[in-house]
Formats: sequence, structure tokens, C-alpha cells
Amino acid sequence: MADEAGKREVMGFVTRLTEAAVAVVDRRGTEHAVARSDVGAARRVAVALGRNPVATPRSLLDDLAARAGVAGVPWVARISALLADRTPPAAVPAWGAAADFDGVAARFEGEWVTLGGGSPAIWVDAAWWATRMGARSIQVRTSDPAVAAALASSGFTELGQADSQGPSGG
Repeated sequence: MADEAGKREVMGFVTRLTEAAVAVVDRRGTEHAVARSDVGAARRVAVALGRNPVATPRSLLDDLAARAGVAGVPWVARISALLADRTPPAAVPAWGAAADFDGVAARFEGEWVTLGGGSPAIWVDAAWWATRMGARSIQVRTSDPAVAAALASSGFTELGQADSQGPSGG
């Protein structure tokens, strides 16, 4: 964009679009109101790939789950894969460390969003929300076989029990 202060780049999520202005929330939660006449160029950028969630140290995932107050076997996925070819929602919960999705609490920390259980629709909604703060990976903890089956069919990878030697369990 270019205004009286000069040219600058504004990166974030468009949260409001009118004939006169564009509102963009950056990953720190700051809203930038930009007059459309000041917009020099715009482009849609896909969710960043991030690190390979399967290679994440188990202790880090366990610590994230403990701080989120969830237990169970960890299932992980890249948010970019989960959201591929999906249209972003018009609105998500407010920027912040936690949000509720149909009674399932999601906690954002670092590049991760962590949930305990849920459903495919909840995981997608939580992923869209968490990307606004810079999340790249999602962890869902569960001991429920039905939820585990849904996670597997949604592209998540099970990391197995805490005493495993790695993602393959051996």
C-alpha cells in the first residue's frame, strides 16, 4: 500500500472489505484499516507449510497438550494440507490464545493449535482460526476410536503412545 507515510507492505487476513476500505488483521492481532485507493497490489497467499509435524519431538507435543488441558494419543497434520482447496470462512473467533468450537476448546501456541477430540468440521474451523496467529500445524488428542478413525480419514498421522521410539511406534 502507499499512503502519506510512504509505501509499505501489510500482510494478514482480510477481515472486512467495503467499496472504500480493506481491514487486515496481522498475525499479532493488530488491525490495519487501509483505504482501497491506497492499495497498490494484493495477492492471496496460501497457508505456510511450516515444519513437518510428524518430526516434532514428542515432549513438545506433550507439553502443548498439557497446557491445553487435553489428553490422549496425539494425531498431527499440517494445516496447509488440512485447509487445501477450502474457502476461508467470512469470520473466525477473536484473535487470542484460545477459542471454543462447538464446545471443543482449541489452544494456540507457537506454530501449533491443540484440541482434545472434536470432528472434521471443528478441526477445520480451529485451523482457520489459528492460522491468523501463525499456526502451521494441528494436534488433536484422543482416546476415542471413532475420533481416531475420523482423524485418519482426514489426513492426520497418529504418533502413538508416549513410550514409542518415534512416529511409527518403533
